[in-house]
Amino acid sequence: MKLIKIVLLAVLAVIALVIGILFSSRNNTPVALDILVYQLPPMSIALWILVSFTFGALLSGLIYSLINQTHKRRYNRLLRQINHLKAVQGAVKQP
Repeated sequence: MKLIKIVLLAVLAVIALVIGILFSSRNNTPVALDILVYQLPPMSIALWILVSFTFGALLSGLIYSLINQTHKRRYNRLLRQINHLKAVQGAVKQP
């Protein structure tokens, strides 16, 4: 099962790489981006799109990991409270 997962991920990575290469070869017109106060140097449209996609994926992964850590801390706190209440309940039931 682990081997199938590794092979599947490798195949998907190769497919993504091939699609990226084809995309960049078809969209090679240089474009300069103007960001309010600074103008970035001209690069191909494909490169700008791939960079923005990668940046967005990394940023969303970072935000998700922060949210996930918050939920894990809350879960652990509630689990400790449940265990504490079970221990108190067990102590009260035993005369």
